[in-house]
Amino acid sequence: MRPPRPARAFATLLGLAGLSAAPLAAAAPAVHALTGARVVTAPGTVLETATVVLRDGVVEAVGPEVEPPADARLWDLAGLTVYPGLIEPYLERNWGAEGAAPAPVPGGHPNPLVRPEREMIAHPPDAASVKQLRAAGFTTAAVAPAQGIFRGRGAVVQLGDGDPNEQVLRRTAAQHLSFATNQWGGGYPTSRMGALALVRQTLLDAAWYRQAHRAYERNPAQPRPPVDTALEALAEVAAGGELLVVETESPTDTLRALALATELGLDLHLVGNGKEHRWLPAIAASPRPHLLPLDFPETPAPVEPDDLAIGLAELRDWDLAPDNPRRLIEAGVPVAFTTHRLDDPARVHARLAAAVARGLTATDALAGLTTVPARLLGLADRLGTIAPGMTANLVVVEGELLVEAPKIRAVWIDGRRYEVRAPEPPAVEPAGEWAITVVTGSGEIPVTLRLRGAAAALEGAVLAMDRVIPLQRAAVSGKTLELRFEGDQVGMPGTVTMELSITGATLSGKGDSPRGTFQVRGRRVAGPEGVPESPASEPAPEPAPEPEPERATRQTEGTAREGRP
Repeated sequence: MRPPRPARAFATLLGLAGLSAAPLAAAAPAVHALTGARVVTAPGTVLETATVVLRDGVVEAVGPEVEPPADARLWDLAGLTVYPGLIEPYLERNWGAEGAAPAPVPGGHPNPLVRPEREMIAHPPDAASVKQLRAAGFTTAAVAPAQGIFRGRGAVVQLGDGDPNEQVLRRTAAQHLSFATNQWGGGYPTSRMGALALVRQTLLDAAWYRQAHRAYERNPAQPRPPVDTALEALAEVAAGGELLVVETESPTDTLRALALATELGLDLHLVGNGKEHRWLPAIAASPRPHLLPLDFPETPAPVEPDDLAIGLAELRDWDLAPDNPRRLIEAGVPVAFTTHRLDDPARVHARLAAAVARGLTATDALAGLTTVPARLLGLADRLGTIAPGMTANLVVVEGELLVEAPKIRAVWIDGRRYEVRAPEPPAVEPAGEWAITVVTGSGEIPVTLRLRGAAAALEGAVLAMDRVIPLQRAAVSGKTLELRFEGDQVGMPGTVTMELSITGATLSGKGDSPRGTFQVRGRRVAGPEGVPESPASEPAPEPAPEPEPERATRQTEGTAREGRP
């Protein structure tokens, strides 16, 4: 059966004129060729000019001699650099409302700080956090639970859009622990000593629980041990078979955790505190991997010569903070960098640039964001490098990545492109009705765009013939209007985007669909209240010229260029 006329018309709008109904219903091939880029395939390994081929979310080929497949959509990245997608190894997220004590768990531990049976898979990162991380170049994150002492199991997820279940790389990655005191008042423990005692006793109880239940399985004639969901969740940790990640707040926390791991035979990773330089020989004697935050202390305020409000230790920590990453790595400690404790993930780049200026090598800096966290998470076979068979997670940058404010243009996650740009304050108010013309290689198609609301909170829809397609995104940055909607509503699965520049009552720009690019021009025909625009409004500008003839052989699946703004 042929699709209804509106669906056929909209498919034509996107450059599909003349195709039968069957191709309209089929998903566009998820094949992309990123050409002409400088490609950093791994820390310390650079291809000055290469092509990267992505197919169905996986890197198919990479190299200077690679030819784009005939079915690939081309992306001209000349002048840009492609890096492996960055990995956030410790994205902390609350279980519930901030400051709320966990609810009792049937069969669980009587202390509300001990909740290891929980799994972070039930609490994926929120959309705002995901957007911030992508803007900083991150494509994967290990989500860690906050609050409490035994906090539960983390999960590893991709930072793409869509169904959260489809973003999961690893449902359970590690158990998480801190030496926190009771933050809800009136309960044990109230000191670090008490927290350490609770941790030790709980792990010893978990070891007993594991042995008792195994003994009962071998001989059911003996008394049956009770069920305890907390001790059951910690049984493999106590046996050294499951990773335990311990968040530290000071070097003494680090030494406590190292001593406990040695005593009980634990597999341990540490979330650093930035002051490891104070006890570096002791830490290096048992070099457990560190997930190292880069929340360097602020410069102390100037004081009078006789003012002793700032102590020597505080001044030393401030001075040595940028040296701390290099010193740990030189001491043989595996280090992955995390945005933990930074109010904006993008600040990690300025902190790393400061560490590089103090002697951290660029190779170690990039490894701490890619290959090291991939290895620590047990995902080095699919993340951290650009090579055939690896997950298609990439960062596209103008210039270098390891600078104070890198110009990140896009990230690719599972072979899907996400544009990145810093928004500007709105300089136009586009609410109203626009008559636009979409120009493809097959002709011109009239479309209506309806927008309502202020520029900071736009909503609306695209009307093609008698089909109404709600907008998933309508945002204004400066004088640029950015639109996004799903094409599957007209029989063509995939995302359609438009980037339109507004001048007075006219607009012009380009669009991108699963089948290729197209040009757009138009004018506002009615204001926000439906009042017709003045006929004196300037005419819509002509569309940009079509791609050059030598590229036309690849126009079937579309050609795009990602370059300098």
